[in-house]
Amino acid sequence: MEERNTARSPSTKSVDWRGWLASSAIFGVATGIATIAAVWRPLPLMGAPIGTLSDHAAVLAESAVHLIVPSLFRSAWPTYAGFWEHLDSADRAAIVARASTAVLAAAAPAVLSARSRLTPRDGLIRLRGPQRLEGEDASRALRKRFAKQVRRRPDHDLGPGIPFPGDMWTRHVLIVGGVGSGKTTFIKPLLRSVSAAKEQMLVFDPKGEFTAELGGADILAPWDARSLVWDIAADMKNTQLMRRFAAAIVADSADPMWANAARQLLCGLLLFLRKTKGVKWGWRELADLVGLPQPDLLAIMRAHHPEAVRVVERASVTTQGVLINLSAFCSPILDLADAWGDAPRERRIGFRRWIQGRSSRRQIILQGHGAYEDLTQKYVAAIIGLISAIVSSVEMADDPDRKIWIVADELPEMGKVPIRQLFSVGRSRGVRCIVACQDFAQLEQIHGEQTVRALKSMCGTLIVGQMAPGDTAEKICKTIGSREHERMNVSTSTSASGESRGLSFSRETVPLYSPNELASRLGPTTNGKGVTLLVFTGGDAHELFYPFAVSKKAREAHVPARWTLGPPMVDPTRAGPQGDAAVARGGDALGGANIEAEASSDVEMPPPSDTSYMQELERLAAETR
Repeated sequence: MEERNTARSPSTKSVDWRGWLASSAIFGVATGIATIAAVWRPLPLMGAPIGTLSDHAAVLAESAVHLIVPSLFRSAWPTYAGFWEHLDSADRAAIVARASTAVLAAAAPAVLSARSRLTPRDGLIRLRGPQRLEGEDASRALRKRFAKQVRRRPDHDLGPGIPFPGDMWTRHVLIVGGVGSGKTTFIKPLLRSVSAAKEQMLVFDPKGEFTAELGGADILAPWDARSLVWDIAADMKNTQLMRRFAAAIVADSADPMWANAARQLLCGLLLFLRKTKGVKWGWRELADLVGLPQPDLLAIMRAHHPEAVRVVERASVTTQGVLINLSAFCSPILDLADAWGDAPRERRIGFRRWIQGRSSRRQIILQGHGAYEDLTQKYVAAIIGLISAIVSSVEMADDPDRKIWIVADELPEMGKVPIRQLFSVGRSRGVRCIVACQDFAQLEQIHGEQTVRALKSMCGTLIVGQMAPGDTAEKICKTIGSREHERMNVSTSTSASGESRGLSFSRETVPLYSPNELASRLGPTTNGKGVTLLVFTGGDAHELFYPFAVSKKAREAHVPARWTLGPPMVDPTRAGPQGDAAVARGGDALGGANIEAEASSDVEMPPPSDTSYMQELERLAAETR
């Protein structure tokens, strides 16, 4: 009964010491005998051994028996000892060298099999389904699995010492994990490698980390003084691209009539600029058209976009509502006009040329900004929409050697971008999408459940960081799948005739991971040197260690643009003709000091007195009367 109570469960991992010792002894003896037989012959620097191998073996065997049973073979060892004393040093050294070689060969099976045989294992027999690998076993399995593909199409490493083929990078990578789970720890080394290789790269950076580290990449951010300028005139080539741009700028509304009408008008304004100015216009010219009154818009639509005439045909309440919505929807265009309206041509970049590899600026960082969330989502969605349209069109030919990296940390911050098209069509065009999010619920809220499900099925590599149990954890476990194994069951029964045992086998299908394990097995390591991430690729799950990357700051993450500092301030106590003239020149009523100088000053302006404040109110009231 005690033996049955201490029986090990098949699912409990343990080390099979007996099996290792038995196999090591069997293979070790066989290897040792074969080795001593192979070297017991004349060899360079040794000559021929003294005596035959069988004679030495027989005497040593008799001596061993004598040690066990002293009454047997009493003369065996003294005889062999006398023989040994009569040998010269060279002959003795030759025999010792041959015997040592055989002993080392006999120990080799035990040493070589120790890693695999002494690893704790369960008693389950895997039949089919994914397997779970950890540490060096996981790294070794990945290197072995992709060795042939890496030789054919070498590319950047997936992790420390893990080469990854270009065929897998073009199948895209989806990263999901909670706050501090290690998503950026995976992305940073990859971006450094891509940056060093001077490969084409577009990075969405909502936190400024990549901007600070990738000093060689150009910045595109309306709120940054170092920013490039999107050359919208060069990219709005035809009506279809204009419609896509209008759809990105004008968001969906509860009543689709208002959004559709605003998109029609915006498309008409773009057509007007294209036909009248060619490519010699920009955000300032577009912003000036957005605020035109109904008669002017009607004239433009009749001449250049007749399908939008009905929207502004009459000066009615509905038309007024459409114009109000147009101004509201297009507020990001006004902001971009303030940011990019006066930029020189050498600072402009067209993304049609960029995606086709015809731009000298190969690496671009699209910044995000939490304080300008709507502006971020609108301009990023418009750019990604344009890139997606070109990638999924016949304008872009298939090219297995092309490399275009689209990297997005915190994908939900980009808003509703057409990422699905890049996933589905980008592979043959050389596009590699690396996107990260904290929770699938974030993506589902923006893109819908069906799109998120499609992204999971289209990505070739899923990387999972630590996350709390919940809906996303359950979906990930379901995506990773289950394995089918067989277990041996031992049954014992006792009767009057004695005890009997029986063996049976049963098959089970169990999930490879449970939601709780995604929280307990992954995340920062106890020594604080890195994180453990789950890499699901090639049909198996691999738990890999990623060391924390040492941050190297190459530049400031943010340099505020002038327009973000606000309009010039006017002191009411000195308002008048001279003050107004100063303001008109770009300064303030205190002598023309501009806002940039004021923002950099450490001296605060004293607030106006209550008396001055009341005097200004009285003056404004008098003007109103």
